[in-house]
Amino acid sequence: PWLVPPGGGLRSTVLVRSAREAGELYLRAEEAGSRLLLQAFLPPGADRDWFFHGYADRFGAVRAGGPGRKTRARPRGAGLTAVGRWTPNPQVQALAERVTAELGYRGVFDLDFRRCGTTGRYHLLDFNPRPGAQFRLFTDTAGLDVVRALHLDLTHRPLPQGAPRPGRVFVVENYAPLSALRPAREGHGGRELAWHARDDRAPGRALWALWGRHVSARLRDRVQPPAGTEGRGDALVISIADEIGGV
Repeated sequence: PWLVPPGGGLRSTVLVRSAREAGELYLRAEEAGSRLLLQAFLPPGADRDWFFHGYADRFGAVRAGGPGRKTRARPRGAGLTAVGRWTPNPQVQALAERVTAELGYRGVFDLDFRRCGTTGRYHLLDFNPRPGAQFRLFTDTAGLDVVRALHLDLTHRPLPQGAPRPGRVFVVENYAPLSALRPAREGHGGRELAWHARDDRAPGRALWALWGRHVSARLRDRVQPPAGTEGRGDALVISIADEIGGV
């Protein structure tokens, strides 16, 4: 998404409905800044989007992390996680362990899966060889996450034996403001906010300063839209409307 030039009508991800549309995008690959990648379309739906964060240690064993279910995304049905929940899923766990084992992968990883509504099979959408945005969601009772697991393993120290905390929720405040404002439910493993933390308040303050300017600019565009941008809505309003639609 960072390579796509503004103002040209191109998006980093788009649904194409014909070979003609795919051909038109292919011809704009140089303008887009990257090659066109085509993937089979799996329709979104309830309980179909999953992710898995883990650390494959020096011997290939998957440590820390776990499976999570994406409950809200931005953009809806095809974007990054706005709200996710640590949810046990033996099938996703087995697939993650199989993929890393067959690749011989070592290190932190972040996988995205979508379940096909027709066959029930899980399809790998993305393999990120790095910590994912939600990695702190998978913090167990010993405080272990995938980054700490990597550090301890590479320095030849034992990993603490904590218990998983399924039910724990991850929320991106600027994409899911209603979920962020809603009180965290007791007894469900707690909540991890993307920006705000009691022991480090600077990122949260920076977010709202930047987001406030962003929203103000979009509102001005809506009141007096530049030529060719009529109909653009405000990002925060869209986020709230998405959440209301999912309640």
